[in-house]
Amino acid sequence: MRPLTPTLAEIAQRDLNETPERIQQDLHILREWIGKQRHLRARTSDEFLIAFLRRCRYSLEETKRRIDRFFSFYNVFPEVYRNRCISRRIFDINRLGVHYYPEFPKCSDKSAILIARFGQFDPNRYSAKEIFQFIMMAMEIISLENDYATVAGVSQILDLQNIRYEHLQRFDRTIFQRYYIWLQECCPLRIKEVYIINASKEIQRYLNMMLIFLKNQKLQPVHVLKSMDDLYSHIPKCNLPEEYGGSNGHIAECIAYMEDLLQNYRRYFDEDPLYGCSEELRSGDIVTYEAEFGLYGTFRMLPFD
Repeated sequence: MRPLTPTLAEIAQRDLNETPERIQQDLHILREWIGKQRHLRARTSDEFLIAFLRRCRYSLEETKRRIDRFFSFYNVFPEVYRNRCISRRIFDINRLGVHYYPEFPKCSDKSAILIARFGQFDPNRYSAKEIFQFIMMAMEIISLENDYATVAGVSQILDLQNIRYEHLQRFDRTIFQRYYIWLQECCPLRIKEVYIINASKEIQRYLNMMLIFLKNQKLQPVHVLKSMDDLYSHIPKCNLPEEYGGSNGHIAECIAYMEDLLQNYRRYFDEDPLYGCSEELRSGDIVTYEAEFGLYGTFRMLPFD
């Protein structure tokens, strides 16, 4: 595993219960547990397992549960998990600047920044399924590559500039619902808060309806901001790209950062069909996806210890 900076190491120990002397023991326990699950075909690299351990603050029980949920979503969410590969289409979506990360925060104890700009894509050319597939692939890569993101968490900025009614007409509520459940229950990244900026009054009304829909979920705080000054009161300018009034690089550099990562992860996603869950082999009591995730279908619930 990559050595952390002294500041991140302090945060990992203080906030995530990370004890360097215990990490190899925890990895061994997780690999043994994965090997005993007949239904589960999970990745077992150090980086992958550590990302989940950090997300779960080193609770082995919760880590096992989140890994199991992560791979069960290969069946729950086939729209985006099927045919995940680093294609020309993925590069095209990245170059739109729909969803990107400045490489590093400038403040020592601040979370990594994720900026989503859904007004950047043409809904006549790209489907919601493609956009969310790219987003989830990018988040998986970041969880393996960006220590600020896995240790200090992620602050998401949702920039709704240029969102048109046409985007809303093409909006797939089912995919949105499943994505947010994945984010809360499966994703190895911890989203600490969401800041919504540049939302028109029409879009704000729509957002209020969506937030009502999500109010029973265990979501991170969502802040709808009226101005960039409001954003700066939450996220210092030095953390933001220059296009947002900051000094943390340019959007083009953020896109290039992700493009390099996508190139490096071709083989990783080429191997993706090797992983997932075979629900017919799962032991445990049969429960519904609706009971577990708010979705339709059934599977068996593993007992965790």
